[in-house]
Amino acid sequence: MRKSFTKVISFMVMALLVVLAGCSNDKAGNKDGLDYPTKPIKIINPFSAGGPADNTSRILANHAKDIVGKSLVIENRDGGGGSIGQTAGANAKPDGYTLTLITSSIVSNPIFNNVSYTHEDFVPIIMTVNDPFFLVVGKDAPYDDAESFLKYAKENPGKISVGVSGAQTVPAFTSKELAEVAGIDITTVPFDGEALAVAAVAGGHIDALIGNYSGFESQLKSGAMKAILLFDSEKSDLIPDVPTASEHGLDVVSGSWRGFAAPKGTDPEIIEFLQEKFKEIIEQEEYQEQMTNSGINITYKNAEEFKAIIEDTYNKYMKFAGK
Repeated sequence: MRKSFTKVISFMVMALLVVLAGCSNDKAGNKDGLDYPTKPIKIINPFSAGGPADNTSRILANHAKDIVGKSLVIENRDGGGGSIGQTAGANAKPDGYTLTLITSSIVSNPIFNNVSYTHEDFVPIIMTVNDPFFLVVGKDAPYDDAESFLKYAKENPGKISVGVSGAQTVPAFTSKELAEVAGIDITTVPFDGEALAVAAVAGGHIDALIGNYSGFESQLKSGAMKAILLFDSEKSDLIPDVPTASEHGLDVVSGSWRGFAAPKGTDPEIIEFLQEKFKEIIEQEEYQEQMTNSGINITYKNAEEFKAIIEDTYNKYMKFAGK
């Protein structure tokens, strides 16, 4: 009788161990079973406060706590065309608690500048934005539209200064491409973030800028600035009266993508967890309204799709660099 009882107990213990092992394996393979996050998550924004990149990160953070489980804290570390913040993001501990808002400058900075990282030091999580660029001028500019701008530029070579975010970035390349295609001589002026370029145009320190609608929306509505050209194949719903470059015979289509990434080596389950939670955030009506009201165009791409876009950007920049 005692032996039978002992066998029954042994069997029950073994069965319990099997069940526990199964639960343990299930937890390890289930992203919702991760012991993460247990504290706030920092997002490094490598650009100045107040610009489109800053708005992109802060609007996501505004809606994160209930969905992610912890707060997202934005840290602005601008300078060097984004390279200061990107260096910090690439070198951060890959534990999921330091993320970086990334733009195409994570590709261009390593190609054109002496930095300690490459785009491969980041693991894409999600792309949330892809915005076309506008050419915007100050209210007192001696040109009211793209036609008069181009005419003035041809008659006054080198006199028009165009502000851009960063020296070797998509806006900077767009300025150079515009000059080449239109046959004009303009001076490209790099700033550490679009917000500074917008302030320079509004203050009359430079003549124009190439940037996203969200960056100059308030100045546009106040009459301090005016958009005269859109670098896209179709007109924008935000300001439909602005002509596209193609309408003026200029083959220039350009815009900027923005998204979020973690340092290389971050647990793939954490990446998947964040991708799903961030996707859940951007599907919320309140988030979409806030982005739209900020003039930011929402474009969702998952981690793999985002990675492909980054690689495509890299290949294009290598051509610009002649490498």
